[in-house]
Amino acid sequence: KSIFLGRTMLIKRIKLHNIRSYSSQVINFPSGSVLLSGDIGSGKSTILLAIEFALFGSDVSGEALMRKGASEASVELTLDVEGKEITISGVVTFWYGKEDGAENASLLDEVAIPFRS
Repeated sequence: KSIFLGRTMLIKRIKLHNIRSYSSQVINFPSGSVLLSGDIGSGKSTILLAIEFALFGSDVSGEALMRKGASEASVELTLDVEGKEITISGVVTFWYGKEDGAENASLLDEVAIPFRS
């Protein structure tokens, strides 16, 4: 059973580290409705993908989320759930593994959910 089921949830803040075009960014969301606007390629969709990744994991590959050349990327999403502040973190890590004796570059998607209030 989801701890969020039937509860009011507001996004307060998102921290992005090596997520697509964002090397390091903190975005604070005001109360009320929010409109993401900007030029094509300015990072609007990236913010939405990062929120999706933090909340649900993602159908988007870790490679598609990670900034080119980075070995690790992370998203930290802070929510207000009925007056209680909760932070959810997601990490994408680049690692080298051996498969059938050959060295392959692989991506490991991790979603860690440490709740902090």
